[in-house]
Amino acid sequence: MFTANGTPLPLSVTDSPLLTQWFARQAPSLLAHWSTELQHQLRENGASVERWHTPTRQLDIFPWIIDEAQWQWLSSGIKQRHRLLAKILADLYGPQQLLAQGIIPVELLFNCPDFLPECHGLLTTPEQWLPLLATDIAPLADGGFCAFADTCKTPAGLGFALEHRLALKQHIPELSQWLPKQQLAGFFRLLQHTVQGNDNSLTAILTHGTRDAAYFEHAYLANYLDVALVQGADLMYSEQRIWLKTLSGLKPVGALLRYLDDQHTDPLELEHAAAGIAGLLQSIRQQQIMCANPPGAALLDSGILLPFMEAAAEFLLDAPLILPSVPAFWAQQSAVLPQVLAAPDTFFMHDLKSGQQGRAQCALLEQSPADYIVRKQLPLLHRPCYNLYTGSVMLTGTLRTFSLYPRNGEPVLLPGAFSRLGEADHIQLPLIAQLNHTELSKDVWVLGKDAMPAESLLQSHYAALTLSREAGLLPSRVANHLFWLGRYNERLNLLTRALRVALPLLSHTLPEQYETPLHCFIDFCLTANGGEPVSQQQSVSAALIQLFSPSHPLSVIALLKNLVYNAQSVREYFSDDAWYLLDKLQATVYQWPAEPDLQQPMAIIRLLDDVVMLQTAFYGMNNETMSRTQALRFMDIGQHLERAWQTSSLLERVFVHTQPDASLMEALLRMADTLMTYRRRYRTALNPVAIIDLLLLDTTTPRSVGYQIARLRRQTAELPDLTTADRQRLPALTEKLANLITELNAQQLITYQQPSAELGAHLQHIQHLLRQLSDELSLCYFTHAHLSRPWSTS
Repeated sequence: MFTANGTPLPLSVTDSPLLTQWFARQAPSLLAHWSTELQHQLRENGASVERWHTPTRQLDIFPWIIDEAQWQWLSSGIKQRHRLLAKILADLYGPQQLLAQGIIPVELLFNCPDFLPECHGLLTTPEQWLPLLATDIAPLADGGFCAFADTCKTPAGLGFALEHRLALKQHIPELSQWLPKQQLAGFFRLLQHTVQGNDNSLTAILTHGTRDAAYFEHAYLANYLDVALVQGADLMYSEQRIWLKTLSGLKPVGALLRYLDDQHTDPLELEHAAAGIAGLLQSIRQQQIMCANPPGAALLDSGILLPFMEAAAEFLLDAPLILPSVPAFWAQQSAVLPQVLAAPDTFFMHDLKSGQQGRAQCALLEQSPADYIVRKQLPLLHRPCYNLYTGSVMLTGTLRTFSLYPRNGEPVLLPGAFSRLGEADHIQLPLIAQLNHTELSKDVWVLGKDAMPAESLLQSHYAALTLSREAGLLPSRVANHLFWLGRYNERLNLLTRALRVALPLLSHTLPEQYETPLHCFIDFCLTANGGEPVSQQQSVSAALIQLFSPSHPLSVIALLKNLVYNAQSVREYFSDDAWYLLDKLQATVYQWPAEPDLQQPMAIIRLLDDVVMLQTAFYGMNNETMSRTQALRFMDIGQHLERAWQTSSLLERVFVHTQPDASLMEALLRMADTLMTYRRRYRTALNPVAIIDLLLLDTTTPRSVGYQIARLRRQTAELPDLTTADRQRLPALTEKLANLITELNAQQLITYQQPSAELGAHLQHIQHLLRQLSDELSLCYFTHAHLSRPWSTS
């Protein structure tokens, strides 16, 4: 049998009868259990993505089976396609013979925003232009296959394909052992080798930094490949090469796996965006860095090459395409436009200017046909899928395959793919345009003997090696995120504890007695997160509603978002158990009612109890699982700096701006979780002098300011060495703080049960020094301001 263009049809897409029989023998309850566990695994893996932005990803327990003969045919077609596209890019950014021969219209190319003239001559060989390619293919209703999109700008799905394989193997090991299939590890080992930097330089994944599902995939890949995950701000161009800013100085980067839009890659030569690295193009030209894939290669994503693939194959390869492309046309071609206008419902169009895709619209095509590539709809094959609620259902599906073009070699295919299934009967959009929406996927199995049988990148190694207790390089941005993770984690703890103390006072039988403590702790919650105290025109109830509102910037949920933002930015530093706790923490916060009933606060207090426990457990889990390296040290510094700052601020509010009575002092001790410690020392006598000594000066109490300062002094002394001047400023600040605590005397700060005039000044001075310490840490270790030099005209 043959397709309409004469290409031999591959074998039909069928699932293994043995596998179908095996599933039929399983109890429905067991199938439901497996499906539920798989979805839990995906949700816990994706805890690094904020819940309000997370797409609903589900993994089908039925794998997508491709037999050996069918895969051999597909592999040949995709490898040929990879070679062809690499040659096309090398030609369009080089001699441009395709333009000279009229195979690709000049007007179309130079009007496409994804074609970057700045990249002309950037590289010399085809494999340099296209080291990694993702090809979207679809099984058609007639039994054939076609390729309908190519992408190299952000080859999304590679990490998800890996995640799906590992999740299915973990939760249904019997299924993984039932059929022999090719493993994925060999491809990833080859990818690791291909993007390995020269001269012991670093390899990094360059990500966009946006907190979404794609970022989770980048972090997942970076962790699996054991490479750095970086953003543009982590890198700098100096001495004709790219460097990674780390706590221990600048380290050379030899290879980048780029997940960043072409236009945002180099703000010096391309679009002036802060996301990229000024000088990246120059470093690529000088062969100082290997970039997969280089700027300019995103021309493939625009779809402008689809109408000309057959002609280009005949010209560059002297052979027809093995794997046919979806019928596609440039609307400017006079012979095509009437066909599209006559039956617009059978075509999809791609707007080259905006990148938008959708069903063909006659008015837009007639108005500006040169701006559109149109693709014909093709009916797709349906496949069986398992649904937790309805059982087996039939859905269409598309595959994204991944191929690698190593140096001095032939393209190699990942023996698997990322799949997406849906209700539509026709090819609609490339997968890259669909990944942010609800999706159902299958793990794709390629049957047959594995040429690279390894199941993991970890291998036995018995040669001699040098033992090490180093944790590797710590990028400055990562240290910054860990520092602020510690701060936001502690701030969340303090605010939640303060709310637990304040809420019971709302329904107390003697509200006038508890009005001062209530206002004091509500004001603390507002100011600790950057707001203003309750004004005379604002009620306490209105302020509390702000603190619980999901949309208010001062709310506890907003604070949790900041915590999650910094945690997900360094996802690879935390264990699976830590992410499980973070996921539970988010779930607990989102159980809060949109408008809490402040007249019945006990339900909210119980939720706050859960938040305190989970948030404390998250921090404790990190202390249990993270090595005692600079990564944990910066998180610890952030926590104790925030606790010292906020505790001194609360003491100022209680003892300087308020006349504390017994109820307020008891509430303060409860919030600081030191009431039992106080009673063991002083019984029931609530004395301001004793409380100031306990919460400000006592270096043995974990909640006191003095304890935090002593901890900061020890931890900052262990930070990496910098210049002499920088090393003098940090110890000087912690020394000032430690000396101040040592010199203060609680009996002098509280005289005749009233605060002395110096108490407020001392507390403000402590907060000022802590702010200076935070700024100095940022300048020295996060922004590398000590490396900056003034401009010179000489």
